[in-house]
Parts: sequence; structure tokens; C-alpha cells
Amino acid sequence: ASGGSMLDLAQNLKSRGAACMIAYATYGLFTHGLEQFDKAYADGVLDAVFGTNLTYRMPELLKREWFHEVDVSKYAAYFIAAINHDVSITTVINPHDKIQALLEKQRAAK
Repeated sequence: ASGGSMLDLAQNLKSRGAACMIAYATYGLFTHGLEQFDKAYADGVLDAVFGTNLTYRMPELLKREWFHEVDVSKYAAYFIAAINHDVSITTVINPHDKIQALLEKQRAAK
């Protein structure tokens, strides 16, 4: 919840030669504050953090240059609709079709 493990891992990977560190937190709580992330960003240990809008995000977090919000409200609505209609989520969200469409688009561009 604090992000300490995320920062430890980023530091470890940077020390091993990682060129870029981008982290993702579905529920970014930052329970120990943002300062340690500010420092990691300023020191070049962490390049960015992505987090969803599935939980409260303090206004200070949203102003940080290193934080990028991922809007997943559409997918939350899909899950609610699937449950409401007693159907599998795969009938609402089928990644196979989207992947195939992307592949076809790439093939057509060649």
C-alpha cells in the first residue's frame, strides 16, 4: 500500500542496468505519502507510475509529473453489466477479437 516494495524493486533493477522503470498500481494508495516517489523520480530511479481510477486518488497525486491515471471506468461498467445479465465477462470483453483486429491492421499496413 505504501509503494516501498515497488521502489525497492525499481532501485534494484536500475542498479542492474535497467534503462527505464515504469511501475503500475491498480489501487495506488501511497499510504506513506508521495515524497519517496518524488525523490525516486528526481533521482532517475523511477520514470513513471500508472494507476487506475478504481480508488480515491488524492489531488496532490494527480498533479505529479510522474503519475499517469488509467481510466478503467468503461471496464468496471462491463463487469457490472455482465453480472447484471448473468453472462460471462468474455461475452462482453473478448480480447481475442481485439488482438486479431490489431494484427490485421498491422498486416494491411505492410
